[in-house]
Amino acid sequence: MKQIRLVALLCLLPFCAQSNEIYHIRRLSERELTQTYSRLLLDACRHADQFWQDLPTDPQSGCWGSGRSDQMNEGIRAISGMVLASGALLKYSDGLNEAERQHCRERATRAIRYAVSSHITGTQKCTDGKSWGGSWQSAMWTATLTFGARLFWDDPDPELRQGVERVIASEADRFLKLTPPAGRIGDTKAEENGWNMTCLAVAASMFPAHPHAAAWHEKAIEYMMNTLSVPQDALDKTLVDGRPVSEWFVGANLSPDFTLENHNIFHPSYMGCSSYFMTQAEMYYTYAGGPVPQAATHHLLDTWKMFQTIILPSSESAYPQSMDWELHGLSFINLYASLASRHQDTLAARMEDNCLQYERAWQAMCHGDLAVPGSRLGFTRHAICAEQAAYAFLAHKVFGPPAKEITARKAASQLQGVWPHDYSEFIVHRTDSKFVSFSWKNRIMGLLIPIGQGHDGNPNVTYPLTSGLVGSFELTPKKPAAPKTVEHVWNETPNGFETTGSLLLNGGLLKQTIRVTSVGKQTVVYQDRVTALADVSLSRELGVPVGIENDEVTGGKRAVYYQGGRTTFDWKTPRPPLALTSSWANVDGRLGVVMVAGSGLSYQPAPGYDPHTAVCSDVLYGSFSDHPRHFNAGEQVAQRTVLFFIEVTPKTTATLSRSFTIAETSGRQVLRFKLPEGGQREVPLLSATK
Repeated sequence: MKQIRLVALLCLLPFCAQSNEIYHIRRLSERELTQTYSRLLLDACRHADQFWQDLPTDPQSGCWGSGRSDQMNEGIRAISGMVLASGALLKYSDGLNEAERQHCRERATRAIRYAVSSHITGTQKCTDGKSWGGSWQSAMWTATLTFGARLFWDDPDPELRQGVERVIASEADRFLKLTPPAGRIGDTKAEENGWNMTCLAVAASMFPAHPHAAAWHEKAIEYMMNTLSVPQDALDKTLVDGRPVSEWFVGANLSPDFTLENHNIFHPSYMGCSSYFMTQAEMYYTYAGGPVPQAATHHLLDTWKMFQTIILPSSESAYPQSMDWELHGLSFINLYASLASRHQDTLAARMEDNCLQYERAWQAMCHGDLAVPGSRLGFTRHAICAEQAAYAFLAHKVFGPPAKEITARKAASQLQGVWPHDYSEFIVHRTDSKFVSFSWKNRIMGLLIPIGQGHDGNPNVTYPLTSGLVGSFELTPKKPAAPKTVEHVWNETPNGFETTGSLLLNGGLLKQTIRVTSVGKQTVVYQDRVTALADVSLSRELGVPVGIENDEVTGGKRAVYYQGGRTTFDWKTPRPPLALTSSWANVDGRLGVVMVAGSGLSYQPAPGYDPHTAVCSDVLYGSFSDHPRHFNAGEQVAQRTVLFFIEVTPKTTATLSRSFTIAETSGRQVLRFKLPEGGQREVPLLSATK
């Protein structure tokens, strides 16, 4: 085992060359892509060996992980993911020697036997003494398990094949008398319909001689049509697989603009997984040699068109309403690979290339583990990532070579623009230097992300704080409450957007009026006024915050520059917050901040990894105070105006901090300032009566 692990680490070393940059991203040829997938999956299987357990009750069975029936994202799901990874290697990789092939085949076969025998249709039990199956996610586990087994179908004995067919038939039959659910506001059913559909698609395509195959196929189409469904489908008479869209339609799971909400937020992760379930169905039918239903692409490319507007150059998504899973834990590599290979999408091809190299580098950081640094999910996350990488690898083998990928410059140009999303109530502006968003619904927050070209070696800078830009106040006695939007408007400008709105804070004790203006290529102006609606005592002002990721993924150090100084924050060595003595600051030459009006800049390092998002997030406050104060009803509590400059050096930030003026124009105050790219702009300041 020590020898195997040493070989695995040696395989990883080329991705860890010494340099000032963390990552070394380059364009890979098709052969290099598939070889990298092969090495990644082989190292993933080697890493999984330490989680393998033999079962004394059945020497012919075994499992990775706990093997429990009741652990939704570990148990059988982890087994199915590793079976798929093993099957992909056995079918298509030329990087395994005979001993490795035999080891991989033996483990996968024993795991399949364990899974089919412990299913509710089998005769054995899981390690917790219960059977699995017939549950919320079990159709998804079964689809991946079955496809993984099918990849080396010549190896399992006839009895085991019959067991696999028995299990997939049992899981698919559950849906024959069911109607796909629908849900659009806050709790989509897109991902549930998608994962249940994969079970039906595998059953129909892989077992065409089964008596229920035709019924499974028909039901699979119905679920496909109601995965990325939108309200306008109800009136659509376009024929898909022999019937009008409106006749297939049960209910909408996405909004008319193809945004998706889950967990009561706009949720890119579920948009991604709902989409890649559709591409998995395409893969199953293609692999089986049959025609792919038209329904398998129903709104897939429409959703991708919306989705790509929030995809960052690193291949990860922006999260305009933050994230409640691991920030880097769920890649979209399998979606990109299928869009690039089957649909010949050039942007998806570039995103796949980037995504694979970052994921491989993180695997090196974690010594073969595919769980991202800081993950609390351990083998669960590892197996899920192995499954996704296996589907991506298979896309190249099943669909064929991908499109030639788009250049970074062309990608940046293609994605520039302003996108207001009325249904989830957030607006986005992206240029070749910045991604800026502001959300008025679900989570009221702003997000700034530097995305300038030439930073592939370390792309991650900021973190989607749930209080981003908006900030908060701590009162005495405490009166915590989520902010509530009273009103808001937004409009697109010739070079960005401006949005203004009002919030009630701390249970209605404070009113905050906010204006955010995205100007030109690199600038954002934040301003607000906060008024007491009742007598309040304020203990702390946590104003205009921006999350700064500072952990192993980003190199573990942040250099903060300010007038007359520089301080380095090392994530492994916590230090006290730093009150900055100037009106400007700059983080790593990527983000500059200038306080026009406020309580003072402060940089506060993270105490450690957040267990949910697996990120260490420092916070740069554009206006911070911990001095207790009292305000009477009607008094102004705070007035903040902060300029943000994206992708600028500390020297440029210092220069820009001296360039702004406040002037009177037509009876109103305006803020005039220079832009980093040249020229001057002005924005109206919030009036005192707002």
